[in-house]
Amino acid sequence: MHTGIGVIAAIALAVAQAPARPAIDFKGRLYRAVFVNGPDTLSSGDIALVSEPLRDRLSRFLKRRSSFTSLYESTPKDLVAAEADAKRRAVERGIVSLLEAPGIEQRAVAFVGAAPIKYEWEGDPAGPLDESAYAEHVLDLEPSTPLAPYLYLFIAQRQRAAAEAAERAGNTAVAQTAAAKAKTFLQKARAVPDPIFGLIADDFEKVPFVYVRKKAGAP
Repeated sequence: MHTGIGVIAAIALAVAQAPARPAIDFKGRLYRAVFVNGPDTLSSGDIALVSEPLRDRLSRFLKRRSSFTSLYESTPKDLVAAEADAKRRAVERGIVSLLEAPGIEQRAVAFVGAAPIKYEWEGDPAGPLDESAYAEHVLDLEPSTPLAPYLYLFIAQRQRAAAEAAERAGNTAVAQTAAAKAKTFLQKARAVPDPIFGLIADDFEKVPFVYVRKKAGAP
């Protein structure tokens, strides 16, 4: 009957024991380097003033990101399928760039090949919730998977996207549940011994939106 209390205590202890990180404002560029295709992502200039060993860790991430070559193979039949494959490769790149475990490239391909990644969520929280649910299923099957640190961030990002979409649609219950789950998995990321995941979690929380921009005048 005390199982729930024990789980909460374990998470709190893990967060308390997480490595201390200096306050660094990457202005969302570290988050975007992991999750977003396009400009204004982390560069060598952003980490020039970061002290060691964080500078070296961030440099390794940038090197792996810049040298990434996708191993995901597909033959899309139309533009929609091609766009979905592009999103799969973006996820694959995030995994391979961040995780330095042996064989991570093959695990990344297996994950993106099986995950229900859509080319566009069309403003519906169901899309990111489905992708999050698959990642949670992977964790349930193998809690110690080398993918776990990335999946914590992936789930948090998809849940926040769902929360933003649900809020725009006026579905308060879904928005609140998804926002709470996003925070839970960000805390799991912060408890990972590798400090880059805590840095990403901190940067993630500073971006104003990840999917749906709030309406003008909204609190």
